[in-house]
Amino acid sequence: MDREIRILHTADTHLGYRQYHSEVRRQDFFKAFETVIKDAVDMQVDAVVHAGDLFDSRNPTLEDLLETMNVLSRLKVANIPFFGIVGNHESKQSTQWLDLFEEMGLAGRLGKAPKMVGDVAIYGIDSVPKSKIPLFDYSGFEIPESLPENCRKLLVMHQIMQPSPFPDWDCAEVIENLPFKADAVLLGDYHEYEKIKVGESWVTYSGSTERNSASEKEPRSYSIITLSGEGLEISRRTIPTRNFLFITAKVDGEEKPFEQIFSTVNEHLEEIPESVVFLDVSGDSSSVLSFSEIEEYLLSKGALVVKVKDARVKEGIPEEVIKVAFHDPDRAVAEELRRMSLNDGGLIVDEVIRSPDVPRSRVDEETENRLLGLIEAIDFKDPDFMIKIPVSHVSPVDPSSSVSSIESSGSVSPIDSVSTVSPSSPSSSAIIKEPEELKPPGAAEEIENPKPAGVTEFTAAVAAKSETLMPPVRIQRSESLNESLNKIFEKHDVVPESPETAGSIAGSVETAVEDEISKVTPDSGVITAPQSSSPVSFSDNSQTGFSAISPPESIPSPEILKENSEADADEKPVDGKLSEEKPVGVPDKATKTVKQSHRKGKEKSTVPRQYNLGDYL
Repeated sequence: MDREIRILHTADTHLGYRQYHSEVRRQDFFKAFETVIKDAVDMQVDAVVHAGDLFDSRNPTLEDLLETMNVLSRLKVANIPFFGIVGNHESKQSTQWLDLFEEMGLAGRLGKAPKMVGDVAIYGIDSVPKSKIPLFDYSGFEIPESLPENCRKLLVMHQIMQPSPFPDWDCAEVIENLPFKADAVLLGDYHEYEKIKVGESWVTYSGSTERNSASEKEPRSYSIITLSGEGLEISRRTIPTRNFLFITAKVDGEEKPFEQIFSTVNEHLEEIPESVVFLDVSGDSSSVLSFSEIEEYLLSKGALVVKVKDARVKEGIPEEVIKVAFHDPDRAVAEELRRMSLNDGGLIVDEVIRSPDVPRSRVDEETENRLLGLIEAIDFKDPDFMIKIPVSHVSPVDPSSSVSSIESSGSVSPIDSVSTVSPSSPSSSAIIKEPEELKPPGAAEEIENPKPAGVTEFTAAVAAKSETLMPPVRIQRSESLNESLNKIFEKHDVVPESPETAGSIAGSVETAVEDEISKVTPDSGVITAPQSSSPVSFSDNSQTGFSAISPPESIPSPEILKENSEADADEKPVDGKLSEEKPVGVPDKATKTVKQSHRKGKEKSTVPRQYNLGDYL
């Protein structure tokens, strides 16, 4: 080497840490860092190397950033380069704060390409999560041909390395796998000063510049790495920091416990001012203490921060043994995801959110793109592909509530079906359901058999003048309707002598049926049923020449229904009013005036509308 190179090695400054929620402690961390930079300027070192955790948080405040830039600007004025790597506390998904300082000319980020300081090449590896250490790629380190022949090489890392306590990485493995010989490994993350030799390489921790916890009792420090033709030398420099004072007060007996504690505190009156005081109370646990009074007493003596701990143990009760188990966080997350039983989409979202390679600003876009790719990969034409849609439960039909069919010549009631209300229901009303399917005229399917079952019987009945069959009208069984029909049949004493008379009787029966159905309120669609819920049954009236009416096995052919419909149309006047001619044997009840309904304050006659059965077939 042409000349001696001195490099200041520091780490774990944790700028912005508001320890114990104290603004004074936040300023203490900046003062310690300023002390290191001031020493670097005073000693005129060749470079300052920071081994990670410059900030305590990955989201430092604007005030923290401005103060950090002010401190680094002092090195820039002194023409001293500042090199660093990213620690675990400040690591972001993509662009780091160190990159911002590099763009401003205040710092340089170390990596697999060396930063040259005289004849010294400095490499760097950012903090690597423990789960990714076995997958670390040692390739890619650049070794320029222009390096001097006796060039020294340094590697800067932020890891807990073997043989340090609780190591994550084996330092000997790293040194062996590097494509170059490292003269020294400058480390961060362990807050105590260490210097050991692994093989032919020196491995050193500079320690933190401020106390991050009460367990860090040793003085804070940084290191000076001196490289020359004779070799490499590591020296330690301590930093003056705020005093951490530890006091133990023992309580003997129940009498005057506060006086015993205050007496012990008074022995440290000179050290208490501006100190962070930790007071442990031991001894007899029978007395009751107010720790707030003890804290107020210490604050009155000038303490900056007071932490009081009750270390008294009751007699006869053994101390609790706390079992500590260390688990890999990534493995714990994987087990939790397995218990959640996420689908492919959920796993994609989890992978994008936790991926360090996806910036936070692009999480939504990346998630959307990957989910779209998943959807495009699904074959919706696959016969095994199915989408389950919840279907509402349908109650089974009770056979006892089947609907009776009544045939009416040439007309069909618009009421398709009426549901019977259970006898246990508080109200005995029946609800009219909408027709299952309405088809326009002429849209009925063709019937292969021109003479379906029931047509011969129907023709014979008309010719014999003894039976009248009507097209089916599915009406809810109603005792009131049954009684009305029975009364009609009982009072009918004259047997029709011609088809015309039979048609008039059928019309009167239809009128009576419609008179009963006209009680339906158009708006509500509800038929008021009688209290009795006995099923409809038509007895055989052999005296009147009418047989029991039962649901036909099949619907008559459209030609016969059409003829019946035209016959009814001939009997009724054009104006749509009911015929005033009274058929033979028809009681007066069948010819009563139809009730009128009131809609929007206007009276309108509710003349039963004629429907063509072909409209519904």
